[in-house]
Amino acid sequence: MNPLIGIAGTAALGYAAVTIPRNARKARAARAKKPVTIDAAAYGLVPADRLDARYAGPDPEADAVAAAALAGDWRRAAAYLADAGRDWDLRWYRTGILVHAAAEDDTWLKAWRTEHPDDPSAALVHADALVTLAGKVRGDKLAKHTTAEQFEGFHRLLAQALPACRQAALMAPEDPCPWIAQITIALGLGWSHEDFRALWSEITARDPHHFGAHTAALQYWCAKWRGSHELMYAFAEQAAAAAPPDSLLPVLRLYAVYEHAVREPAEPVYAQPFVDSAIDATLDAVDRVPAGHHRLPVVRHLLAKLLFQKKRYAEAVEQFRAIGGYVGAVPWTYSGDPVKAFVHARTNTFVSWEKAGRPAPAPRRQSAGR
Repeated sequence: MNPLIGIAGTAALGYAAVTIPRNARKARAARAKKPVTIDAAAYGLVPADRLDARYAGPDPEADAVAAAALAGDWRRAAAYLADAGRDWDLRWYRTGILVHAAAEDDTWLKAWRTEHPDDPSAALVHADALVTLAGKVRGDKLAKHTTAEQFEGFHRLLAQALPACRQAALMAPEDPCPWIAQITIALGLGWSHEDFRALWSEITARDPHHFGAHTAALQYWCAKWRGSHELMYAFAEQAAAAAPPDSLLPVLRLYAVYEHAVREPAEPVYAQPFVDSAIDATLDAVDRVPAGHHRLPVVRHLLAKLLFQKKRYAEAVEQFRAIGGYVGAVPWTYSGDPVKAFVHARTNTFVSWEKAGRPAPAPRRQSAGR
């Protein structure tokens, strides 16, 4: 054999030994960088460009009431709150709808308060609107990116909101909502654990299993605010375990897991042994509440995320389908681009489910604890 040919052949083999694996790695890297996509419509899903990042789910009545208020019809807003009766969590949910309308334009609220200065519902909306306005003034950026002027306005408005909340509480002694509005004030003004527990006692004396109050209070006990992982988990577990059968409070465990994962991204938080049982308890709770429950959408969003993280794709598919075209809820709202975060989880859920042969969810035993 011509030695030059032999040399050339050896060189070619050496070159191939180096370049073929390298090219294969490059190809894998290129595939990894290429975003995974699906035809959303083929799965009966809302396409990414039509997703609504404002709300957790559809609520035509709330939309109509807010539009009427902004058009000057405060009487419809008053009736909307009154119709919640003594379902305190529904009253708080509806208060939030009206507060967001007031933050956009409070002309209707001023007219309501002028005509009925002693109306506790108008006083409640006014007080919580001040809390919401304080948040808008501060902005949603980290403290290091927030100006001294923003902080000054934030603290000034919270200081105004506190007596407004207390006045609303005096006008409706049985209503926990004016006390719940103070949770955000406690966060912003840095209330001590002792002061917060006193506030919590006022709330739970009026409604011990209030969903909105518990999700707000969990924030206080988070490490990012005034608590720690241990205090947060203890609060979530106590509330979930004590919740009545028709409550969605078992989802507090998932809120705690997600807060922990966001705070400690390098830790294997989702691998904790209790996460699957916490998911199962939340799924059981979802099965027990009416399909139109006002808190069901926010629970489904967190379930979808946790089921995706745990690779329980068939169950995650169910939740994403139930969610529909809405993105305005935790966990997606923790992202700088909620739509992108939602689409990533949804797309990879459906791709993985498809690869597995579109299995049905595995039978689930009812969890032993709530």
